[in-house]
Amino acid sequence: MAEQVPAVGNVLTTIERRDWARLQRLLDPAVHWTTAIEEQLHGPAAVIARLTHDPPPAPPSYHELRDGRIVRWIDVPG
Repeated sequence: MAEQVPAVGNVLTTIERRDWARLQRLLDPAVHWTTAIEEQLHGPAAVIARLTHDPPPAPPSYHELRDGRIVRWIDVPG
């Protein structure tokens, strides 16, 4: 599992609180998010649309940051 950094913790907390406006600010405009079922999501709007219907994810198996924002997130496969 990827080492959890403050940015990951902030994203997970924001998702749990369902604060979609704040989540958008934490995601890079070019975010690429891979769900646990390997669905590929591109851009904050697609990520938020999916997360509004799903339970909060676990910490990612992999993530990348750009300027302190999430640009790549890969959920733990499951």
